[in-house]
Amino acid sequence: MNLVTTVAEQIHAEILSSGLKQGDLFMTGQQIARRYEVSRTVAREAINQLCALGLLESRKRKGVLVAQPDPVKLSASWVPMFGRVAGVEGFRLLAQWRYVLELGAVDLAIDHGSHEQMARLTELADQFAAVAAEHGHSPAADRIDLAFHAAILEMSGNPLVAGMHRVLADYFLASAEYDPNADAAKAIREHHIIAEAFQGGDRETARSVLRSHLQSIIQARPD
Repeated sequence: MNLVTTVAEQIHAEILSSGLKQGDLFMTGQQIARRYEVSRTVAREAINQLCALGLLESRKRKGVLVAQPDPVKLSASWVPMFGRVAGVEGFRLLAQWRYVLELGAVDLAIDHGSHEQMARLTELADQFAAVAAEHGHSPAADRIDLAFHAAILEMSGNPLVAGMHRVLADYFLASAEYDPNADAAKAIREHHIIAEAFQGGDRETARSVLRSHLQSIIQARPD
């Protein structure tokens, strides 16, 4: 571990133990250099590391402020790179993350989904059926498919859940990492069953069919 990273971790630990809130002044760059007994260059680079993570915000003539990191924004930055660099294993891990996230949101979605959101889910199931019945798992059908799944996560009422799923879904769409032999007819049936289960508050059916529906995501392998 180099000196810059060491100082960044020390600053992070101090922020966590200090009780400081978002927008509170931590220190100036000069004070950080003196406190951790490092050069201003090292202090500045450590601050930049933490700013990149959304933990600090540097303000001219004011100092370094405590910031609130945005997990969704950070994920949007690292997920595509992770998928490319980690290859097949990275794809598998991301697919499993999406699988767990989506299944875990079923109860929240049923509890918090509005009538309008439930109706939107049914509408997307119908749109997918219309496109996939004619063209199979075409790019257009896949976009509707991801919108369908994104709608489920939005119904959870949790912006982190919905945002993380959108990051993962966008990755799979952009990377075209789908099972080339996916059964469009099966997907059409499952979309309708899932939408009906949500409308009826049938958690077990929604979870069971969704689990089956997502199997192709975790079993597929990129070329």
